[in-house]
Amino acid sequence: MQRLRLELKGETDRSYDVLVGRGILNDLHREIRRIGSFSSYGLVTDDSVRALVAEQLQANLRSHKINSQLLSFPPGESAKNMEIVLHLCHQLVARGFDRKSLLIAVGGGVVGDIAGFAAAIFMRGIPYIQVPTTLLAQVDSAIGGKTGVDLPSGKNLLGAFHQPLLVVADPDVLVTLPVEIRRDGFAEIIKAALIADSELFSLLENQGSNLLANANEVLEIIIAKAAEVKCRVVSHDEHESGLRRILNFGHTLGHALEAASQYSLTHGQAVAAGMGVAIRFSQKWAGLDQDEADRALRLIQRLGLPTRLPGDIHSESLLSALEKDKKIQSNVCHFVLICKIGQALIQPIPVEELRRRLEEIKN
Repeated sequence: MQRLRLELKGETDRSYDVLVGRGILNDLHREIRRIGSFSSYGLVTDDSVRALVAEQLQANLRSHKINSQLLSFPPGESAKNMEIVLHLCHQLVARGFDRKSLLIAVGGGVVGDIAGFAAAIFMRGIPYIQVPTTLLAQVDSAIGGKTGVDLPSGKNLLGAFHQPLLVVADPDVLVTLPVEIRRDGFAEIIKAALIADSELFSLLENQGSNLLANANEVLEIIIAKAAEVKCRVVSHDEHESGLRRILNFGHTLGHALEAASQYSLTHGQAVAAGMGVAIRFSQKWAGLDQDEADRALRLIQRLGLPTRLPGDIHSESLLSALEKDKKIQSNVCHFVLICKIGQALIQPIPVEELRRRLEEIKN
């Protein structure tokens, strides 16, 4: 097991551990007791993860005298809305939860966002733990305290920064996932490597298609390295006022692609395509050389992820989505680029130039 530390500066100590290791969910009761005592415990999950992971986790906690209640909602991005959050909060009231209760988010990014947002607003804020069950959540969304829900006009337009007390990432739970969902998670791992860890990138290159195998013994190391990138960046910039913006590599266009496709594209597919565009932009505006650009694009492609924009999505739809997502301000879009593998920078691109380059790339 690896114990990473996300250090947060402020008036109170809100720093916390990110644990990565096979089988560590069996010891969650010990970690809960280590961080404090609580009046009640709620396992928040979705209807799919409930049967696969959450019910077994509940039984394990009960065997160690931690009695928890299960609260679940439908799976998928469509559940990430205020109606679900309010329903969850009503359930918490009905079941007697109070300000000393603990929520435990058990699921992928959607579950983590919803449970974290509910924890942020219920009785003006209660503590919670993240137990991510997808690769994408283990290396990215469960770490850093971003919570929220979508509006019809865009992703994550309602939300709050609310840091968890602990993140517990157990690679063993990933065996429940189909290969397509594991593939999605590698988009975030490649992102972490490209912006801040050239050694992780080389490790991914050497592993190749073996990355998608459930039995891959290196997976725990890969997850820990990608999670460490997220911890390091958030420790320096909790509220995305500076350095944390580099975590948006591939996401600037990725979120726009999700919205423009009415979320028919998965998050991983959209981010991968967004990274493909950002890599090509990096050659023009950040000095990324051809060899490193080819290596980056090749790794994405080897995992079966796209590196180009879908042909049926027009540039104007993307620009409109960027404006709604507040990525365009004063006719300038701030893009995260890489000058070399493992080093990122922010590049302002005028909207007209962005429109022209998007058309060139599509054609």
